Amino acid sequence: MKVVVFGASGGVGSRVVELLLAEGEEVFAVVHNNDIFQGTPHLHVRKLDVHDTAAVTEVLQGAGAVVSTLSSWASKQGDVLSSAMRAIIPAMDANGIKRIVSLTGNAAFTPDDKPSFAQKAGRTMLHKIAPKVITDGEKHMAILRESYLDWTVLRSPTMNNLGKDSYILSAKLSNPTDTINRQAVAKAMVVELHEGTWLRQAPNIWRA
Repeated sequence: MKVVVFGASGGVGSRVVELLLAEGEEVFAVVHNNDIFQGTPHLHVRKLDVHDTAAVTEVLQGAGAVVSTLSSWASKQGDVLSSAMRAIIPAMDANGIKRIVSLTGNAAFTPDDKPSFAQKAGRTMLHKIAPKVITDGEKHMAILRESYLDWTVLRSPTMNNLGKDSYILSAKLSNPTDTINRQAVAKAMVVELHEGTWLRQAPNIWRA
């Protein structure tokens, strides 16, 4: 299956690419600037702007699924996720693709969440630091909810390279001070891409 990975040069995206290649998938790694990948069979690197609907539609031709590990942290506009979904969703529609797994932070809430006082306080604190990033994460989930797609959004706490790569997905909100290994997040995205246990849901990822 051809899988298109947006944000493929990032810390999680590059790991998702490696895992998909290990499974024998045909991977199209979409990057904005940096091509960090060496020539590898079944790997195709595409440099494009995710705001360019025509370019996104072209790269999705023949694909069976999409993974987005995009982030707004390095963006001045802070709208990378929501803007990307406005290009990716029509492109998926044009190519008859339904499955997408996306990633955002655990401070991005959904209307169904019931955060604790500590979780609300953590979100408020992060919102003061990066209001556009959190708003963008929530907006991109709202756009996906309104779509016809078989979507899943993984919500992750702060990621690092420490600890084990084991994980649990849960509807329960994780805490602002939690951390998780990037490899665990990448594994969860690839497993969920295939298994679809959390279709049209936004589970939180926890360290196991």
